[in-house]
Amino acid sequence: MRRAGLAIALLAVTLCVRAQQRPAFTRSAGVVAAALPSEVLQQASVKKQLGSGLTTTFLVAARQRDRGTITGARLEVRYDLWDEVWLVKRVEFDGKTERQRFASAEALEKWWRTPVRLFASDADRVLLQVELSVLPFSAAEEDDARAWITKAGGVGTAGGGGLVDALIGTTISAKPITSYRWNVDLALR
Repeated sequence: MRRAGLAIALLAVTLCVRAQQRPAFTRSAGVVAAALPSEVLQQASVKKQLGSGLTTTFLVAARQRDRGTITGARLEVRYDLWDEVWLVKRVEFDGKTERQRFASAEALEKWWRTPVRLFASDADRVLLQVELSVLPFSAAEEDDARAWITKAGGVGTAGGGGLVDALIGTTISAKPITSYRWNVDLALR
């Protein structure tokens, strides 16, 4: 009886792992790109954050396990509550930046499925560890909050330590809402 329960539990875990979508990789002109799983935007905690009016930042880090090099991209999504539009920004591995605005969630999802360029490679095979971290605000919003706390009510000065550092360390620094990790053996022939 106990073995049957263990076997069922292992089967359930295997099915859950298989059900999780993975990025789809492509290579064009020597550049490897990944189309991120649409399920990320559908996760309850991510949907809630996306509707908050704050910028949700998606950091994609790709580590080539055989070389140890890390590269990646950043996607920022903010729902403008006033204009009721989605404002997006994509920064790819080489600094190429794209900004757009969308009037619907459907347009946002279509943009999300567009592959994001992660690194250049002429190799036939690449072993990757890809991590997607979902952060509750952008780096610019964090910098603005740091500046505001530093200046507000004479709390302290920039880099002044003490109360300012304590506030920043406990309330501002972005901790991921969720994260995903995939190990990928990528054949690029």
